Amino acid sequence: MEDATKPRGRPFDPSVGEAALQATRALLEERGYAGLRVADVARRAGIGLGALYRRWPDKHALVLEALRGAVARQDVPQTDDPMADLLAGLDVLAEALAERSKPLLAVVLSGSDPQLAEAVREAKLAPLRQEHRDRLRRVLGDVPDLDVRADVGPALIILGLLLHGRPPSAREIRESIVPRMLAEREPEAPSGDGAEATG
Repeated sequence: MEDATKPRGRPFDPSVGEAALQATRALLEERGYAGLRVADVARRAGIGLGALYRRWPDKHALVLEALRGAVARQDVPQTDDPMADLLAGLDVLAEALAERSKPLLAVVLSGSDPQLAEAVREAKLAPLRQEHRDRLRRVLGDVPDLDVRADVGPALIILGLLLHGRPPSAREIRESIVPRMLAEREPEAPSGDGAEATG
């Protein structure tokens, strides 16, 4: 008797899957989420439409995995030098913005394609933010404002891209951005609630 739980058909070839993900990323940059059709992905990748749907049930699942795959290729291996890892991660982010990620960032900022913007936030921005936060935590420890400090670096890199048409250089990251992430906190000023009026 045939096992009903066993998937039918041949096992999915990993090289075919990667071809589909590469085609998806290329079409996303060309057409956006709304203009991307699964049939076009299959055609560009040179594989059957049925093979795609056996691996990914719908377009959203395919796009998420394609974007997550792009993040994985940009990941920074952890070394014994937390500061070097932090700098390397920021450099990778700046290079990605300069080379490949401008169209996707534009979608997030413009709101022109809400479905793609949601996928970019979920599959690219959230993992990058978490990895960057983890690298900064290895440098600073569990400081109370770790999240804010972690957001400073990527925020200034993106701001540089918006203002100057290019992200900051590696030197600018080291000399201007990282010191702001690591700066000591200013002591809080007294609230003055119990201060006596003078005069």
